[in-house]
Amino acid sequence: MKQCAITILLAILISLHGVAQSALDQAKTAYQEMKYEVALSNAHIAVAQHPSPEALFCRANSYQKLGEFSNALEDYDKAKSGGYVGDDLYLNRGICKISMSLFESAKIDLITFLQRNDEDPRIYYWLATAEYMMMETRASLRYIDEAIMRDSLYADAYYLRGANYTDQKKMNLALEDFTRAFEIDPKLHRAKMNMAIIILGMGQFRNAIEMLSELKLENIDFTADVLYYRGEALYNLHDMEGACGDWVEAAEMGDDDAEYNYRKLCIDKNDKPRFKRRSYFQF
Repeated sequence: MKQCAITILLAILISLHGVAQSALDQAKTAYQEMKYEVALSNAHIAVAQHPSPEALFCRANSYQKLGEFSNALEDYDKAKSGGYVGDDLYLNRGICKISMSLFESAKIDLITFLQRNDEDPRIYYWLATAEYMMMETRASLRYIDEAIMRDSLYADAYYLRGANYTDQKKMNLALEDFTRAFEIDPKLHRAKMNMAIIILGMGQFRNAIEMLSELKLENIDFTADVLYYRGEALYNLHDMEGACGDWVEAAEMGDDDAEYNYRKLCIDKNDKPRFKRRSYFQF
């Protein structure tokens, strides 16, 4: 009877372990498929049933993708103290710390990863990002060059170099890099946005309007910015109605600068439009 009870208990434990592993496998699969909420849900189950370092690491990754950085960092630390041995923990935890503006601590993790994976272009990109956020432009550019040397099609690296050049007022170089980033990854819409802003600053108003109008049709989360700059381009072409239409629409989305321009340039003290409205009716 005693032996039978032990056998049953072992069977239950094996069954529970199998469920936990299944939940972790499902979490990993969902994460790879970029279904991060599903991944997090399954990772919660895996951790609850068996809080292994691997389950904690998976949950940390899911938290990070969903923007829950404090929870992610807590799980990365638990995974590390629990015995997680993969180098990817240092990379992912470093990225998490960048998102939390813990730049010096992030660099410690990233350099640890670099010492073990010096041919991985990602590590140079993220070190460049940390340096850029700390306003260390020269160091950032050195790391970006290392990333591009290892991966000449690294769109994000070109984008970041373009941002560095913009800060240095090297607008032609910045335009080249934003253009290259967008050529490599046409879904990198912010690269196109920055291209439009640069050519707007160069006085190429019609080209800027064309690019911004194309962007407005895309599924983006910065439509208000697009409208603000298109309004600026239209204003420079003396199209007050078009400019004010874009600014008021951007203001309705919460853009304070667009609201300021609209109030300052588009309406008088009686809240009446300053510009003459065009009629589209023909009699």
